[in-house]
Amino acid sequence: MRQFTPFKTAGHLAIGADSHAISLEKYEFSYSKYLNSEPAFIFFDQEGLDRNTVVVVKDAKLAGDLMENSFGMEYFLSNEKLDYLIAVNWYVIEVAGSVAPLLTNLDCS
Repeated sequence: MRQFTPFKTAGHLAIGADSHAISLEKYEFSYSKYLNSEPAFIFFDQEGLDRNTVVVVKDAKLAGDLMENSFGMEYFLSNEKLDYLIAVNWYVIEVAGSVAPLLTNLDCS
């Protein structure tokens, strides 16, 4: 995660610089369908007691389906290579790294 230097790792999670914004309203539970089929890691607020808690998802494409049952929860998503970072907060989905080309065509409005 350090290579992406997220702007906020607690509260409303954000990557900030060098990220692309995607509409939360349109894609909160479907953006992950555009990701590669590979294991992914979901992790949460990095200043709380559960900062070392990681949820492993066998297929990144299923992350949105999983989080649909946790409406309003903010989280980060990455893969084993840590070559991308996605931040989902209450307002927007931010993407950086190798998945940006897969998601940049999604409309942010």
